[in-house]
Amino acid sequence: MKPRKARLPLTAILALIALMAQVAQAMPPSPADQPDKQEAMAKLEKISAELQLTPQQKQKMLPILIEEGSKVKAIKTNDSLPPMQKMMKMRQVGSEMDAKMKPILSPPQYEKYQQIRAQERQEMIEKMRSGKQQ
Repeated sequence: MKPRKARLPLTAILALIALMAQVAQAMPPSPADQPDKQEAMAKLEKISAELQLTPQQKQKMLPILIEEGSKVKAIKTNDSLPPMQKMMKMRQVGSEMDAKMKPILSPPQYEKYQQIRAQERQEMIEKMRSGKQQ
């Protein structure tokens, strides 16, 4: 009989966790999430114009861009990481994003996307260099 009593609270806890997860999904995004989404939307519009994305492609890319923005922001604001580690983590995030984008884009779009990403990386390197010189 003791095992049965122990299972009842566990079942109740699991049900409560499942309910909380459903409520959290139904809630609108918090104001803290809005800047990330706005930045991702702006980036999506820029990419969309350059790559001539379809509405379906845009829909698939938006969550990827939001995720990337959140990860990049976390890396940039992590003061415990030395600059070299930050750069390595940023590169990893970029590689992960590229892998997610490849199946969404056509081969010509992906090639142009890679050119855009290379230009962004170069601009970031130049920005880092100019920041060190000041």
